[in-house]
Amino acid sequence: MSHETEEQYRSIFENAVEGIYQTTVDGRYLRVNPALADIYGYASPEDLIANLTDIACQLYVDPGKREAFAELMARQDRVHSFEARVFRRDGSIIWISESARCVRDTDGRIRYYEGTVQDITERKQHEEKIRLLATVFDSVADGILIVDPELTVQAINPAYEIMTGFQREELLRRPLVLFAPGSHERDFIDAIWTTARQSGRWQGEVTSFRHSGDAFAAALSVTSVRAPNGVLEHYVLTIADISQRKSQEHQIRYQASFDRLTDLPNRWLVCERLEEAIVRAQRSKSKVAVAFLDLNRFKQVNDTLGHHAGDELLKLVARRLRNCTRMTDTVGRLGGDEFLIVAPDAADRSAGARLVEKVLYSMDEPFAVHNQELFCGASIGIAFYPDDGETADQLLRNADLAMYHAKRNPEHKYVFYDGGMRERSGFTLGLESDLRRASGGGEFELHFQPKIDLAGNRTIGAEALIRWRHPIRGMVSPAEFIPLAEETGLIWEIGAWTLIESCRRLADWIRRDLPIPSVSVNLSPRQFQDARLVGFVRSVVESAGIPPGRLELELTEGAMIGDIEKAVTILNGLKDIGVRLSIDDFGTGYSSLAYLKRFPIDTLKIDRSFVRDIVKSTTDPAIVGTIVNLAESLGFDTIAEGVETQEQADMLRQQRCTRIQGFLISRPLPVDQFEAFLGKSMVPA
Repeated sequence: MSHETEEQYRSIFENAVEGIYQTTVDGRYLRVNPALADIYGYASPEDLIANLTDIACQLYVDPGKREAFAELMARQDRVHSFEARVFRRDGSIIWISESARCVRDTDGRIRYYEGTVQDITERKQHEEKIRLLATVFDSVADGILIVDPELTVQAINPAYEIMTGFQREELLRRPLVLFAPGSHERDFIDAIWTTARQSGRWQGEVTSFRHSGDAFAAALSVTSVRAPNGVLEHYVLTIADISQRKSQEHQIRYQASFDRLTDLPNRWLVCERLEEAIVRAQRSKSKVAVAFLDLNRFKQVNDTLGHHAGDELLKLVARRLRNCTRMTDTVGRLGGDEFLIVAPDAADRSAGARLVEKVLYSMDEPFAVHNQELFCGASIGIAFYPDDGETADQLLRNADLAMYHAKRNPEHKYVFYDGGMRERSGFTLGLESDLRRASGGGEFELHFQPKIDLAGNRTIGAEALIRWRHPIRGMVSPAEFIPLAEETGLIWEIGAWTLIESCRRLADWIRRDLPIPSVSVNLSPRQFQDARLVGFVRSVVESAGIPPGRLELELTEGAMIGDIEKAVTILNGLKDIGVRLSIDDFGTGYSSLAYLKRFPIDTLKIDRSFVRDIVKSTTDPAIVGTIVNLAESLGFDTIAEGVETQEQADMLRQQRCTRIQGFLISRPLPVDQFEAFLGKSMVPA
């Protein structure tokens, strides 16, 4: 080789960009160029040769790579693009690609290896990045589409196929069709691409569709990708199915605004709609009617039949209320057994009256609950915007107050609010406080109203009636404090006092041999449903020392509706004591005749409503006669209450009802006056 040629080879060796080397078979460098020293992080070729003496252990991250390299060389005398990870002198790791050949002597023995080395770390990192992106593209849960600037689909991932049901072949190299037909305006869709093109990204919620044609809510992200020179290359679309999330959000909003049991607007929503109705009424100078409705016997249904029956009743009530109102009205449940009706554009009070009368009429029909017919009336209070309040809160409170007055006066099923109610309500609050004090303070007293048998012209008993002599207000009517006692739960204490005092008086009269065969005492529905009742009555009768048959307990039909089996059990428990039982106000309640024959009753007490018009009415005499015949067939006695005139007494006698009670005979009398009455021998004929 000429000196000039040798210099040329040396120059190439020294200045080559690739690393060039010669190594022994056992792994020592014989000769390296500066480029290789630089690739491996050594200061010079001499530094590399002196310090990198064991290629397998010092250079290769995986020492086995050197063995694989040697095997290839031995088998085929050369390797091409042999890739491996190697350590640089500072301990960092890079990727290299080696190409080498065996140099043999004349006998065929390998003298050394010689080859070239390239640092391919950057390429390997790029390949890894691409591999990771491909993995993400294929495995991510969100759908991904890549489209060109003309919106032709270039790629889709498997998740999009699974999400939509479209196959890759159906979409590739075809115009993008992403939005459900008719779901978005053209301007909205154009704005997506304009925003993505100009600002690089658009995000929002859209309505897409599946292969089946079903639409679904989707979260869409559109990102524009540009070349280094700024030219738009393509868009990357990421789409996620959020239909379940939207459904859950809808459910959460629904639960926050609607009553779960009845599907009616709840307190929050019905009050919001009331506020909206007020705003509209302000603009149109119209009125808004607000009707506050409370069920009358709901607690009794809950207590006797259980909460499942109560829930079913509430759902049936809600259905009837919706059927009674207009599309523009709102019916809401405030909680418990309270409902609210908001009626915009109510012309006047007569319009409000027609609405609630329609509601009350529907409530008169029985409700079929758990194979039983239940009757559940309602009390309604009505307030008007702007007459009775200018805010939703004022109207709600005033309608509630009017309902309270309706509930306290059973003769009025609905009441319009008036300004004096608040003052009367304050009076009632004071009365409640006084009633709590009176229940243990000796302010109660008993009056007795005689019961007479016209046939024998004799006293057959008396009804004990509680009276409250207030130290300041004087005599308070039972119509005022008995409903209050029911509401506050004081009725058990008051009823217990009445029973004990009645039995004490009866025992005294028996000892004094006064002509009083029996005394009757009223039981409230709450007393009747109390588990303590039978045991309490037994202990009172025994303590007083009276014959049990001379005590009569009066119950209304309403006290026994609901759980008939429970009612029969309680009645049988009372009969086992030996007391007599009477159904008060018979004919006004809702007892089924099929149940009536199971009740161990002694007397049916004909309600005063049939007696009041018996002289003028064409139907009331027939009703009374029917009740008398029914009682006789079942083995019951009958007695008519509320008899005030001789004509009424005569008409009752014609219907074979000779036992009467009422003002014709006597008003309820204090004890001393009643005892004087018993001493008289004459009674009306």
